[in-house]
Amino acid sequence: MKVPKTLHARRTAQWAMAGVVVMIGVQFTMWVRPLLAGRWPGVSRPAGAEGFLPIDAMLAFRHWLGTGAIDAVHPAALAIFVGICLMSVIVARSFCSHLCPVGLISELLGRLGLRSLGRNLTPPKWLDVPLRGLRFLLLGFFIWAIWFVMDQRGVEAFLISPYAKVVDAKMWLFFARPSRLTVAVLGVLAVGSVFVRDLWCRYLCPYGALLGILGRAAPLKVARSADLCTGCRACTRACPARLPVHEMGRMTSIECTSCQDCVVACPVESCLAVRPPLVISRRRWLRPAAAVAVAVTLYVMVIGGFRLTGHWHTAVSEAEYHRRLPEISSPLYTHVRGVTMTERVPEGAANARSRRFAESPLPSGTDHLQ
Repeated sequence: MKVPKTLHARRTAQWAMAGVVVMIGVQFTMWVRPLLAGRWPGVSRPAGAEGFLPIDAMLAFRHWLGTGAIDAVHPAALAIFVGICLMSVIVARSFCSHLCPVGLISELLGRLGLRSLGRNLTPPKWLDVPLRGLRFLLLGFFIWAIWFVMDQRGVEAFLISPYAKVVDAKMWLFFARPSRLTVAVLGVLAVGSVFVRDLWCRYLCPYGALLGILGRAAPLKVARSADLCTGCRACTRACPARLPVHEMGRMTSIECTSCQDCVVACPVESCLAVRPPLVISRRRWLRPAAAVAVAVTLYVMVIGGFRLTGHWHTAVSEAEYHRRLPEISSPLYTHVRGVTMTERVPEGAANARSRRFAESPLPSGTDHLQ
């Protein structure tokens, strides 16, 4: 089977985002490793690392809706979450195909399988449908735990808990020092994605499930002009979501990620295009690259808005990280079933500890970190 063409503008956005993620990962590593060893880092903490804290972001979103206050510990996590949701509720589920680094890896692995094996495996419908339900079960669990099990006070307590303050470092440790089980699971997902395209995204990603639901309300979706369609089915063959595009009017399925692979594959100009509802079907309205620009710009605007209003960098000081991270294996920084430990430091001990850290000089060249 021939490998479908990909929209150049979308691929550029994907690789640009992947480059940003790599740079954030490198800088976060350079920041967290010295702190875990009890030393001062030579670089500042990149706030963008909070993009890997989706559960914290959902908790912060509920806290924001309930109180109007932005979580001071991980404000960037909330900013990224809002940006992802906004771009996906305007251009249907566009984050998955435009900016998600996991989506890029999954897509590349699937294309590798197509090139090397000549085809990707497609589970039969009786298996595919229940497997697709798994991600909605995972999403339902998180919604239940965040919105029904925890009250507003519990959410706030979690967001300022000792565990929450070091959860980004714990996430780094999860990948930097993986267990055998972690390596095995990631290996199975990687190999499986070669044979079944978008294995994680299609069957297991709760984020994708959420964005798919939000995308149902999106005004901008890929739409087909029936009077221009020749019935060649090139669009259907190119669709990574396995949708019968040649039979559909607007791509209202929660599986559609607005990747526009079908638009690129279509031999008839303007037959397929990203359009709002009620626009004359023969009109292109948005060129494919413009649709990509709209989606990415929405995300950038949200991030920029949070940064301009001072809600991007954490309120946790470098001195507090220097105190906490060497003790990250302590029971204080664990949680069981969403319940976190709390710390109660006697006033005298707290004052003594404050004096000790105040009197501890920063190494040369790191004054900017305070």
